[in-house]
Amino acid sequence: MELELLSLKLHQNPWLPLPDGASIQRAARLGVQLDVNRAPASQWRRLPGMRWQWIDQLLQLQRRGTHVHNLAELEQRLGVSSTLLKLWRPVLVFRTRGDRPALPPLVDVNGASGQQLSGLSGLDSFQVASLLRERQRRPFASAADLQDRLRLPDSVMAILAGQLHCGRGPVPLDLPRRAFNLNPSVSSFLART
Repeated sequence: MELELLSLKLHQNPWLPLPDGASIQRAARLGVQLDVNRAPASQWRRLPGMRWQWIDQLLQLQRRGTHVHNLAELEQRLGVSSTLLKLWRPVLVFRTRGDRPALPPLVDVNGASGQQLSGLSGLDSFQVASLLRERQRRPFASAADLQDRLRLPDSVMAILAGQLHCGRGPVPLDLPRRAFNLNPSVSSFLART
């Protein structure tokens, strides 16, 4: 009966959270899989005990095209406890072939417009206004700095994981050409990247 109920819930909402080991076991029996090397943040958020910092690290690995091959490597790279890994194991798969996942471009919280920041899932208008005020005081050094200064809960940071980075703000595309007098082919390449 529980398996049928979970099956129905998963059919209605494929991103249904899996709050405990029993629900993970049932989901695995229904064929639910989470590809460690391709899963989006929304899938990682489903797992109990998942931290936003781990989601962010996993998505950074995906962006670089770096594959995690097994549970031991996942434990080493993220510092996830073996207890959590055993809990998650039934739904984790480690595929290393195929195309890299298509991840959305990262938004630079130190240089993005208010409109771009408003487009981020997880931030409300009050938080965007606070972000804009805070970055005028000084740029954000990291996602943890952003969380601390805006007092964002972990649940919001988990939604933001994989959507933003803390760069140095906007840089005019023609700055390197003027500052360093680069030849036109190098300047053209820099403008495209």
